[in-house]
Amino acid sequence: MGKKVKTQFLDEIVTILQKGMESKDTFDAVFKLLKQTIDFTSATLFIYIDYKDELRVIHQHGENIADLATEIPFDRGMGISSWVSKQMEPVILESLVKSRPGKERRFNSFVSIPLRIGEKLIGVMNMGHEEPGFYKIIEKDDYKTVGTQLSMIVEKMQLRNQLEKKNKLLTETLDELKATQNILIEKERLAAIGEIVVTINHEINNPLTSIIGLAEILEIAFQTGNSRKVSDGLKGILKQAKRIQKVTEQLNNISSSKVNNYVGDTKMISLSDD
Repeated sequence: MGKKVKTQFLDEIVTILQKGMESKDTFDAVFKLLKQTIDFTSATLFIYIDYKDELRVIHQHGENIADLATEIPFDRGMGISSWVSKQMEPVILESLVKSRPGKERRFNSFVSIPLRIGEKLIGVMNMGHEEPGFYKIIEKDDYKTVGTQLSMIVEKMQLRNQLEKKNKLLTETLDELKATQNILIEKERLAAIGEIVVTINHEINNPLTSIIGLAEILEIAFQTGNSRKVSDGLKGILKQAKRIQKVTEQLNNISSSKVNNYVGDTKMISLSDD
């Protein structure tokens, strides 16, 4: 892989990242680009889970995972990818013709590249090819370059996924706060309605009761011809009617939410001019 090819590979990697595709689509595009640069029959991308100190497959080409010595346990799991993640150096096996190349002889040449940024392990990239001698030890530096570029991709995808999770959590939290706010607003609205009902009941129902009583007295006084009682009753009705009129005007012109205690915890709107 010459310098021109490596530069082109890096440029196209940057283009892929700028598209902001979903993780699977991004890795599909990267694997397709990688295959044009370094061909493979099988390829598997492992990501390093720091808090578990283990590798996990996040993307692969082909039906089977590209790895060797999968029956041998290492510190971070089974297979040579675990060993490479500890050594932090590429392993290139030019020919596996005379050895066990894996189940069903899937490949005859193999390379395992640790993905790292400085001393930070990002993951491991394994590639296998059916042609012996396809991957060469003399190209080790080129594989390191590819590993560095893949490391940037994986780290950016991880950061983007973390950001998306945080944004999702933030959105859910904001939705919950909005729902809670709506509940509080509704409770305040109902409380205000309750205060208005209590106010109307107190300020209007009382004079209405007086009017009804006076009207009954008027009816009796009219039948008995007692003009004085009729006159007093009419004055009383007029007084209570004006009281109701004043209350409705005050309700119509309410400009504050001042309330007074009515009975117990029940409150009513203050209609005083204070």
